[in-house]
Amino acid sequence: MRDLTNLKTFIIDSKDPKEVDDAFSLELFEGNKKKLWIHISNPCKLFLTDSKIDIDARSKSSSLYLINQYIPMLPAEIIEKANLKQNKISDTISASIIFNDDGSINKYQIVEAKIKPKYQLLYEDAEEIIELEPKEEFEIIEIKNLLLKSINYRKKQGAIIFDTPGYKINIKNGNVEINNIQKCISHSIVSESMILMGYVTSLYLFENNIATPYRTHKINCDANEILERYKDSDIKYSILKQYMGKSYITTKANKHESLGLLKYTQCTSPLRRYLDLIVQRQVFNNINNIERLSQNKINELIDITKIKQLENNNIYKNDKLKYLNIFFKNEIKTSHKIIFIKWINNKKGIALVYFPEYSLELLIVLFISVETYTNKIYKVKYNISNNNLLEFIH
Repeated sequence: MRDLTNLKTFIIDSKDPKEVDDAFSLELFEGNKKKLWIHISNPCKLFLTDSKIDIDARSKSSSLYLINQYIPMLPAEIIEKANLKQNKISDTISASIIFNDDGSINKYQIVEAKIKPKYQLLYEDAEEIIELEPKEEFEIIEIKNLLLKSINYRKKQGAIIFDTPGYKINIKNGNVEINNIQKCISHSIVSESMILMGYVTSLYLFENNIATPYRTHKINCDANEILERYKDSDIKYSILKQYMGKSYITTKANKHESLGLLKYTQCTSPLRRYLDLIVQRQVFNNINNIERLSQNKINELIDITKIKQLENNNIYKNDKLKYLNIFFKNEIKTSHKIIFIKWINNKKGIALVYFPEYSLELLIVLFISVETYTNKIYKVKYNISNNNLLEFIH
């Protein structure tokens, strides 16, 4: 157990998070050499594999963050104990990374640790610190510089950075709203630290010959050519995704091409994703000389969670459609601008489109009598229906 409570540790998250499972720190050594620490909360030490808590979490596969409801994967008392929090001493699985000048990894280490976060910041607060660069908070500036170099290095290895705005459906005073979320540097550095944690964890498990669910992705197209062809389009990344292969989970380590990594596993959300919990348990068990789960067991768990995650995805889809129907039904505007991406089923009128005003990519039923072209803008009106998809008429 490594005591890292002396480090100035930062948590950066959204407002009112339910599960807080990641943080990072900077350590200076041998004068001015820099070491990045990434910390992930460690719930797996609070209950055993195949215990009632574990089986219940497995049956859920993940927490559900619905628009007006939250269903946790783990019991509230486990989340309370494991959640990272400002000034709270917490148990973690932590990785230290020393970088080369070009942003590649020179050396890493994964340990069981204790941390005591000093700051718990919203993304907006972190962004302000990054912009102002106060000398007393030099650590977060140095962390930003290290992680931006890491992003650039991955891009040189073929990584695709999906630089697109997002959206969030909220309910405010009984009204459904769609709020745009613009990506900022604080989002990028949190995302990059999580990607790096997944990468070094995959290296650790592979080098120690420990079975794990690796995430693999093959691009299957000339991504640069597609992005160049549609460089001025709001939907260039949506178009690219139509050509790319889908990622999948397997116990065989292979490249994750869209991340620019030789191998990769997801491990940074053990409080809300069951397979992340399993990855963490393999690391924790290895550190503590406890028997690891076999490859057959890991394959079994991948199959179980895959089925349940399909169910969860349908729950998400139906929940989103319910509130989008309410939004468009009550929207004062009579027409909306869409950018056409592609027909999914031309005969049934099912199309994939993008609403630029809301940064919303959506599968809809589209009634249109003119020719449709990818990347062309059309004006449509919402049509109230009992369809499983939203209907719009040109």
